[in-house]
Amino acid sequence: MNYFQRGTLALDPGRRLLAGYALVSIGILMAISGATWDVTYHLLNKPETFFSPPHAILYAGVATALAGAITAVLASRSLRKIEWPAKMVIGGIVLLIAAGPGDFVWHSAFGLDGLLSPPHSVLLAGMLASSIGAAAGIVRNRLPVALLVLGMLPVWLAAAGAVHMFSLPFSESAFFNFNPEPRAGAVVATIGFPFVTAAVLVAAKTVAGSRRFGVMSALAGAFVVTGMLTSIVPNEALASTIPLYVGVLVPLVAADYIMSRWMSPKAVIAAGAMAGLSFLMLYYPLITHTYNETILQERSVWASLTAIIYFDMMATIFPLVAVPAAAMGIAGAIAGQRMAARAQLALLK
Repeated sequence: MNYFQRGTLALDPGRRLLAGYALVSIGILMAISGATWDVTYHLLNKPETFFSPPHAILYAGVATALAGAITAVLASRSLRKIEWPAKMVIGGIVLLIAAGPGDFVWHSAFGLDGLLSPPHSVLLAGMLASSIGAAAGIVRNRLPVALLVLGMLPVWLAAAGAVHMFSLPFSESAFFNFNPEPRAGAVVATIGFPFVTAAVLVAAKTVAGSRRFGVMSALAGAFVVTGMLTSIVPNEALASTIPLYVGVLVPLVAADYIMSRWMSPKAVIAAGAMAGLSFLMLYYPLITHTYNETILQERSVWASLTAIIYFDMMATIFPLVAVPAAAMGIAGAIAGQRMAARAQLALLK
């Protein structure tokens, strides 16, 4: 038996399955990052071409996720059992692949589309399903923080993308206007973002071990870096706001410490409220476009004016959203803790 054969056999089906899930998470992370960067490209009025850098990242991510799904399926066949996370990954990848031709047909029939078009909805559903399946497959073992963050980050980004899709006014085209009513979009953002933020962070904390400090902080840091690279750095006018954006990590790290130091229902409530209240800064700069529709209807959000408009409206918005944001953060934290515990029990069966 040669070295290559020994190395292949050393990678048992369980490890190959884990490697497949990790590849899926990496692919979805790339795809969502490319899609978010593409939104920034549109806001900066850069030329829309198929071969743009954001599109390259997006489609490379889909290819990587497909490779991961194939790896997971082959490993599952070796184990003679396709577990439910692998089934979710397969379903999500099928949606991802179907969204490509669907998007091409939609563009051919109607030209440029908006954010909330049917093909984009299918694409996001595929990202969400496959990222959840991959995360569930990754967290079944006690793993390093980096691998846990890799599993949970795409879930967070995909869920936040769904909230953006139903709250941002980017869905009007020549043939269709799928834009949410401005006040409804603001309500969706105020409810959805705090819930998603707290749910994902507390779920990651629960999976890692309630007393383990650093998991929530690392996941929040990865989210902030991703948002900074895809939504802030490409827009030179926002460069000066990067320190303020990074500052949102302070309450999230504090929430991590509280749950690590005092693991109790009150600590979960406190951490959830802190995570919920951080949403206005955490989802900057895109959230500016959502609330501008209700607060400053007459003012257009040009890329160069985003920061100015954002800080102008914060004094008005924060008092209005603070209570519901904290409440939804608490609800999200409780839901995230329960969902993580149930997922762990399901994976043990």
